[in-house]
Amino acid sequence: MRDARLILDCRNRHQRPTRCTIADGLAKLEQELGNRPPVGHCYLHAPSRLGQPAQFAAICFEPEEGQGIVIPFPFSKGCRARTSLEASIYLSLDELDGARCDQDGNVDLRDGRSVHAVSFDIVPLPKDFSDLEHAIVLLAIRFLGSEGDCIRQCPETGVRGIDYSTVLQLVVNNVKELARYIDANIGKLLDASGKPLQAHVVPLRTIHRTLDVAGIRKSRGRRTKAVA
Repeated sequence: MRDARLILDCRNRHQRPTRCTIADGLAKLEQELGNRPPVGHCYLHAPSRLGQPAQFAAICFEPEEGQGIVIPFPFSKGCRARTSLEASIYLSLDELDGARCDQDGNVDLRDGRSVHAVSFDIVPLPKDFSDLEHAIVLLAIRFLGSEGDCIRQCPETGVRGIDYSTVLQLVVNNVKELARYIDANIGKLLDASGKPLQAHVVPLRTIHRTLDVAGIRKSRGRRTKAVA
């Protein structure tokens, strides 16, 4: 969708999800439009990358005229839904891609099935990370050259984010070298207000603790690598 307006607030300042269901997304869309979306203009998009399963989905509103709206959901493992016969099912995000949804949250999948009460199985963050802790994880990913594995991007919008379900694969062999990299680059990152995140040295114990909570393993050695 070209020239779409992206609604970014799928997590609040404490990194808790602000929308977990299709109904949540439609409520946000109605808030943005000022009224209920017209019938036939909403579909779901779940982009996959290089043959990998989709990691997140978004509601796309495409009007006949004017600017569209994209409302993404947090990174998810899949979603739960109910069929027209009220049976509970679990869907992959790929099954949502291209589905149409109406004002009441009913979803018509591409294979002809109709589901409702769709809720996302959101990938949990390690904890309520601070901006600094998220920055440490991001810089660790860059330090290891693992952005292709751990950073997800919506092709239509260019929005990027850490997929915390994949950082468990990472191994840091030299935390002190990582700490030097973090100290050299932390001031280049901005916080939510647009100010540099931190100018002073990040304590080594803070880096160790953040890696532990995020599930990034540490081992001794001079070279850094990511587990394939």
